[in-house]
Amino acid sequence: VTIGNGVTSIGEGAFDGCSGLTSITIPDSVTSIGEHAFSDVTAEIVWGDAPQITSIGDYAFSGYQGKNLTIPDSVTHIGDSAFEDCNNLKSIIIPNNVIYIGYSAFSGSSAEIVWGDAPQIKSIGYLVFNEYQGEVITIPDGVSYIGAHAFRGCDALTSIIIPDSVTSIGYNAFEGVTAKIEWGDNPKITSIGNYTFSGYKGSSITIPNSVTSIGDYAFSGCSGLTSIVIPNSVKSIGNYAFCDVTAKIEWGDNPKITSIGDYAFSGYKGSSITIPDGVRSIGYEAFRGCSGLTSITIPDSVTSIGDWAFSGCSGLTSVTIGNGVTSIGDDAFFGCSGLTSITIPDSVTSIGRLAFYGCSGIIEIENGVSYVDSWVIDCDSSITSIELRDGTRGVAKYAFERCGGLTSVTIPDSVRSIGYEAFRGCSGLTAINFQGTMAQWQAIEKGSYWDNLTGEYAVICTDGTISKADDA
Repeated sequence: VTIGNGVTSIGEGAFDGCSGLTSITIPDSVTSIGEHAFSDVTAEIVWGDAPQITSIGDYAFSGYQGKNLTIPDSVTHIGDSAFEDCNNLKSIIIPNNVIYIGYSAFSGSSAEIVWGDAPQIKSIGYLVFNEYQGEVITIPDGVSYIGAHAFRGCDALTSIIIPDSVTSIGYNAFEGVTAKIEWGDNPKITSIGNYTFSGYKGSSITIPNSVTSIGDYAFSGCSGLTSIVIPNSVKSIGNYAFCDVTAKIEWGDNPKITSIGDYAFSGYKGSSITIPDGVRSIGYEAFRGCSGLTSITIPDSVTSIGDWAFSGCSGLTSVTIGNGVTSIGDDAFFGCSGLTSITIPDSVTSIGRLAFYGCSGIIEIENGVSYVDSWVIDCDSSITSIELRDGTRGVAKYAFERCGGLTSVTIPDSVRSIGYEAFRGCSGLTAINFQGTMAQWQAIEKGSYWDNLTGEYAVICTDGTISKADDA
């Protein structure tokens, strides 16, 4: 087929399926090519001496079965899916003038992607190389943005080098990629965005020292990683950033992070992790469900432990809580069934509801605790004695309800109130050791049914003993 020199446009599907053609010459006069114009064509595509075309339209060469194809230097735009599934092409040279590449432009293609000597392109957009089947690809210097799903499913790639010019990367950009990801000598990227490496299947990755924030789900599901080093520059970590990761997580030598955000390591499957000195708060569900963790040390810099922060960490056998912690949130250690003992430091002034529910060991609540909230421990645990240390001012409703194994409780004279059903169902309770006088005990405000269905305890005061019957 010879196309006359006066033709300026080739319409949609014009040569679609013309499998018998051996050669098609596109004259210089052509300025636009429609969708699927050369789909499934095997013919050699020949351009004129001075092509004027600036745009390769959507799907224009989708499914093209030829072995060679040149993109004219005049082209600035490559449309969506323009070269999708071009499985027979050996190479595609993207000329310097190209500034835009549409989504899925090279999806499924195995051709070697070659850039000109001075590429002008500034971004690799949405799905551009989705499921690209080549082994090597280079991201040109000058590209500042890599779009969402840009390299998703490129499981044949062996190496990806991200140049220093890149400042942001879209979500799931490297999902399903096993290639080694490397950075330039002086990366400028400051943020690992939401889902950026989610589903990445490689075994190692480095977070550049320029990064200050790690977004939501940034590394979630990266089950192949063996180690992740979080550099000193990182100040914030998003929700579920390391969810389902088994890699060893390490910090730089002088971390700047001040808070472990909500859900940051929720579902992390590694066996150990360190909370850096300098962290002041541990967020909601920050380590929830990290069943592989066996021990946690919370540094003195931490002042608060959020709700559900370590709930479901069933493998935990040892927890050290720093002396700076003042509050432990609701359900903070709920379901940590492997814990046999834990000590609450003097600095703690409040413990949330269900904070240690499901823990089987002895809970020591030390000096300064001002409020013990509802259902602090598991009613079915093996705890036989509880000692509320000096400074405790109140025991909330349901705090120790149905602790059937409990036989003795020590209550300081600082306590001013015992809440509704606080010890209800503690059927084995025989002794309440009150560290004050009988008059002080009787002055404590007690909620309804606080001792309902307990054993026949005696309140042992400093100046005498009060039986349960007399206490009523």
